[in-house]
Amino acid sequence: MPTVTDVLVDLVPGKVINNRWKIEGKLGEGCCGAVFKVHDINHTNVKAALKVEPNEESINVLKKEASVLKQLQVRQHTMRLVYSGRRELYSYVVMSLLGRSLNDIRREIEGVYMTAGTVSRIGVHGLYAIKQLHEIGYVHRDIKPANMVTGRLGYQRRIIYLIDYGMARNYAVWEDGKPRIRRSRDNVLLRGTVRFCAPTVHDRREQGRRDDIWSFLYMLVELHVGLPWPGKPEDKVEQMKRETTDAELLADCPKEWMEVMTHIHTLAYETRPNYRMIYNCFMATMARLNVTFDDPYDWETPADLEKLPPKMSMKSALNSTKKNAEKDRSDLGTIMSKVGGESAYVYPTTVAAEFDKDDIRL
Repeated sequence: MPTVTDVLVDLVPGKVINNRWKIEGKLGEGCCGAVFKVHDINHTNVKAALKVEPNEESINVLKKEASVLKQLQVRQHTMRLVYSGRRELYSYVVMSLLGRSLNDIRREIEGVYMTAGTVSRIGVHGLYAIKQLHEIGYVHRDIKPANMVTGRLGYQRRIIYLIDYGMARNYAVWEDGKPRIRRSRDNVLLRGTVRFCAPTVHDRREQGRRDDIWSFLYMLVELHVGLPWPGKPEDKVEQMKRETTDAELLADCPKEWMEVMTHIHTLAYETRPNYRMIYNCFMATMARLNVTFDDPYDWETPADLEKLPPKMSMKSALNSTKKNAEKDRSDLGTIMSKVGGESAYVYPTTVAAEFDKDDIRL
């Protein structure tokens, strides 16, 4: 069977895949595969990411990711699937080329942690991304800074996207065209990252939407003040998660986050989170700190902001209604012509009405 090493030897800069995608260089590598930056040989300004995995019977991560991405195409402001295929040594997926991960950004900015204003905005964008996955009936099961990335071009550089769906699992199944909650299993393998997974995951319990939100809040705590259990073995992390009170964990975090954690504790495997309430908490932090979506992130410079199209403010997002949101979308055709084809409803992932929608009705 081919190995990751075999695949890397075959995929060198300059190689063309499927008579279209030319490899520019490697972006990253893991135990199951690698990601490359590629461009369309017919349109060299069109860049994409090529993710590959050896054709081993024991590895089906990329197959799962391609399946989830196909279903995500009906959701707005998510990673786009361009093409998927299979060769003798490996399978591959061509997808959106996005920006840096929050994990990489945190390592590069001055100081170790991000400010409450920056992390609260990450909270809004990230919550939207997670909700898009939940609305097609899947949970991610590996929410962490390495799987949250910025966009690459224009205003998208200030939006946070969710990536890496290889561990995703459907919590919903369809019968006669109607969804229902998939029955939970009694005992499951640990899926995710020990540092960020919900306490229920240590019990080997089925993960639901609640657990993605729990991991997400842990991620925000890590970005802002740091989690108290980094680099420890699973049994120690599990013990610390159970013994650390919410008040202790969130002591130096925005006070609004306590309401989010309290809500998480009320949820069961099958329960739908109150996305609008969680959104309101992040927006309340921004309002209290007088932070807007126009303000620079901790890692941005004034020069970075000068390259962006005009932005919407927090107030306009907070006051938006379903009617306003629909009107804004109807005007996109006019707006796009002014900004080179990009959607200039600048932060569509922050519209309050989006967090009220219950598209899956579960």
